[in-house]
Amino acid sequence: MPELPEVETIRRGLANKIVGKTIEKIKIRCKRIVLLPPPREWSSALRNQNIKHISRRGKFLLLSTIDYQLLVHLGMTGQLTYWNKDKHNDKKFFIDPLTGLQKAQQHAVDKHTHISLYFSDGNALHYRDIRQFGKWRLYLVADFKNANEYWNLGMEPLTSQYRWTHFYEKLKKRNTKIKSLLLNQQFVAGLGNIYTDEALFEAGVRPVRRTISLSKIEKTRLFEAIPKVLERGLKYGGTSFQNYLNVNGETGNNQEHLRVYGRSGKTCWQCQEQIIRILVCQRSSHFCPHCQR
Repeated sequence: MPELPEVETIRRGLANKIVGKTIEKIKIRCKRIVLLPPPREWSSALRNQNIKHISRRGKFLLLSTIDYQLLVHLGMTGQLTYWNKDKHNDKKFFIDPLTGLQKAQQHAVDKHTHISLYFSDGNALHYRDIRQFGKWRLYLVADFKNANEYWNLGMEPLTSQYRWTHFYEKLKKRNTKIKSLLLNQQFVAGLGNIYTDEALFEAGVRPVRRTISLSKIEKTRLFEAIPKVLERGLKYGGTSFQNYLNVNGETGNNQEHLRVYGRSGKTCWQCQEQIIRILVCQRSSHFCPHCQR
């Protein structure tokens, strides 16, 4: 699933391409992606709307027009790519039908392309999602206050909202496995499996530790580790293993800089011990048994 660095990378790429454009036509090919309102009403409302701004909250993208807020969640395998009418489609991007696009500079509509926004200048934004877990919601600006999935999110790690006092107060009220808590979007917004494992490694804490067992020093290290690993993910354009692509159809490079995630059986960069993979709350978790206590 795209996490904060991947979604923010997509947002930055889209900001230079679609802000200021007018939506002329909408094509919905998979109705289950559109959560609300009903697809026909959704399409009618967005037609002729001009995109004024694009922002991000946690793993959500928010496309704003004068009248509406379009809230997009990419789910497990969602991809947003920009289609330029003046460029040729890349015919070689279907490298593996199981993993989908790989380094596609620009792709034509295929069976996994479920939503397309066509702009008045002839260009388009395509949404491709192999597993169809992504969700698109459209709110009137006046009704956006009711978007609980957005407003109930926790602290944003890369903003001034992310404060030690708030983090510490929320943490000390919990008694659960730390990996599980970090995956809770109402605690900290934007973390998923990849960056949770990376943050716990940076903090020297095992994913199975219960929050009540953490010392104040360990909590401090964890508080500092979260934005550190997210910034690193942003620096390298996000993490690509199977499905994540930026708006230009390019993979990220952060997978080459991961300390523990996806490295089970390999040696730790710090101590040369072997990285271990276990399940924590039914989620795959990677850690170093020597560096993480």
